[in-house]
Amino acid sequence: MAIVLILFRGAARVTTTAAAKRTFVLTIVIGTAATLVVSFVGTLLIADGFQPGVDALMVLRALPLRLVPPTLIPSDIIEFVPESGAAQAMWYLPSLVFWLILVVAVARVLVDSRTVLDAPDRLRARGVLERGGGDTLSFMSTWRGNSYWFAPDADAAIAYRVRGTIAVTLGGPFGPDHDRPDVVSGFVEFCGAHGWTAVFYSVDAREGSVFDHLGWQRMPVAEEAVLRLPDWNTAGKKRQDIRTATNRASREGIAAVWTSWRELTSNQHAQIREISEGWVADRSLPEMEFTLGGVDELDDPAVRVMMAVHESGRIEAVTSWLPMFEHGAVTGYTLDFMRRRGDAMNGIMEFVIGAAADRMKSDGLGLLSLSGSPLASTQLGDDAERTNVARLLDLLGGLLEPAYGFRSLLNFKRKFQPEFVPLWAVYPDPAMLPALGVALTRCYLPTLTLGQAVRMAGSLREPAVSGRAPSDRR
Repeated sequence: MAIVLILFRGAARVTTTAAAKRTFVLTIVIGTAATLVVSFVGTLLIADGFQPGVDALMVLRALPLRLVPPTLIPSDIIEFVPESGAAQAMWYLPSLVFWLILVVAVARVLVDSRTVLDAPDRLRARGVLERGGGDTLSFMSTWRGNSYWFAPDADAAIAYRVRGTIAVTLGGPFGPDHDRPDVVSGFVEFCGAHGWTAVFYSVDAREGSVFDHLGWQRMPVAEEAVLRLPDWNTAGKKRQDIRTATNRASREGIAAVWTSWRELTSNQHAQIREISEGWVADRSLPEMEFTLGGVDELDDPAVRVMMAVHESGRIEAVTSWLPMFEHGAVTGYTLDFMRRRGDAMNGIMEFVIGAAADRMKSDGLGLLSLSGSPLASTQLGDDAERTNVARLLDLLGGLLEPAYGFRSLLNFKRKFQPEFVPLWAVYPDPAMLPALGVALTRCYLPTLTLGQAVRMAGSLREPAVSGRAPSDRR
């Protein structure tokens, strides 16, 4: 087991704080020393209870063995054995106490969330977020892997990841003061002081935004589909697919369940993991991260889960919804995790998302985001009017389509007749675009290995799998 843990230690990407490491080492050192001292003194005080009699030198030679359970000690290296009851206690208790100390010290590091390196900043960032303000992606800032910058003179923060010399933000500023231009300027100055170049990624950078004063370049990187819930309904020909899916689900005994991860049973957890693992195995490609969550991100009390569940208890599809905050209250949700069984009924995702929209509207919420579709756009324009960068992104989106289906996902979202809002990357200089491309790849695929990269390159040459519903993709 020790060998396995050492070989696969890279899979555990959570770093322990220096203070927690010091506490762990001190606990073990002090506990070990105290155990040995008590064992040494106690054995000498009841020396007559051992056979043969012991002296200080014999006890000192055998002292390291007191940390080992006596039943594991080879008999041919034992110089004396206990006879009296007190000697029996002094023989067995030291090792028991030592291993209890070790177990408690390890458990504290593993169980206490405050021992994680970024835990204090994550808790502080969550407090800023829940006080309100930010974009539809702001809740993703609470995920592991992000670093945080807090505005010194404002109630706002920015989540970012440093890859090479590029500091890529996850969305824009969040918090009650997120719309202050000096917050953006402060982050740029912070990055410059550390030798990084700031890039604001997946932000709403339309005219009049907090990024205007920078005078930087802007590049569209995704389109977000937004539904205004007060106006939501499934009437009309354009939303016929949603009504059809809802009616079919009712006939087949499938119901929509609005819940959270912690309210689910262990069997339901296992089913969701099975569905997700089947999706990943079907592609032989790594899951993307950064702005795309997985099963681990479902385990948060603020994240809601909408599932399609057959009357037999079989989960057919599952989606997760990240809250949006304003003035300390939840005002809407953003779609993140989306998975379905390969043999689920056609239209299962239309049914689940439609049911989620109905539930949010009945709860009096104002906004539902179907999240962004990277490298896909509803407004391509004339080729002559588009920049070389835009054409390059279109080409890259076409190459990645067989693997991740971003364009298919965008077409799927059209069924809900949403408002499409462009998301941008705001950067200072076009010359840094190659470095930005590498940084984004490392943000989205931090665990990509050479073998996976080769398989991924091969899959990009293959045609998309026919008959696969677009809603089966992220």
